Amino acid sequence: MAAALPAQTSAPARLLALQCALRSSAAGKVSIPTGLVRGMRLGRGATALDELQEVQWLHTTAPPQPGSEGFTAQLLDVGLRTQAPARGDRAGAADWSLRTCRVKTLRQLGPLPRLLALALAAHSPAGTSEEKSSADQAHLSRMCGLAPQSLLHTLGLLVDTHFLQCWAHDLPYEEVRWKLALPKQQRLSPGTDQKHPHEPPTTQAREPRPLPTMGY
Repeated sequence: MAAALPAQTSAPARLLALQCALRSSAAGKVSIPTGLVRGMRLGRGATALDELQEVQWLHTTAPPQPGSEGFTAQLLDVGLRTQAPARGDRAGAADWSLRTCRVKTLRQLGPLPRLLALALAAHSPAGTSEEKSSADQAHLSRMCGLAPQSLLHTLGLLVDTHFLQCWAHDLPYEEVRWKLALPKQQRLSPGTDQKHPHEPPTTQAREPRPLPTMGY
């Protein structure tokens, strides 16, 4: 999805595009029900869908009706349609991404931190909290449509809300390292106006701080 969508694509549009891609047929047709759209909590109205149409990533063959947010669409990304993972694998991945965004530590957050949390979980070994993980900072930023400083701020937010146990910025290698903070019974497995200072330019991880009072 990082390569398929323009860099300025919003987090709600990226989350919706991911579900469309995972739920589409081999011919690129997809039907997204109203309940799924509302359950994703993407924000006001059909803004995310409109955005995907404006960048010509899809077009709706049956747009949402008054009082409904469900739609039927045709995906226009040819590169995406050449990939053919098994239907069961795609369905499992679609369900996993929804469950990941609905875990207790993310439930009250907006689309942007949920999108980053999903990317971090997908890049974690087996989606568990047992090992530290790492990824290229530029790749993570591009995947989530985040500026580098916004990426670091959002990582701090995910520590404060206890989705992450810790994170570190490895400047020499331009990598971000993190460790999930989910208890074993909540392991994620595919098939899950406050400043946040980050670490000095070393690989030492920051320990989680107490959750601030922020009205989540």
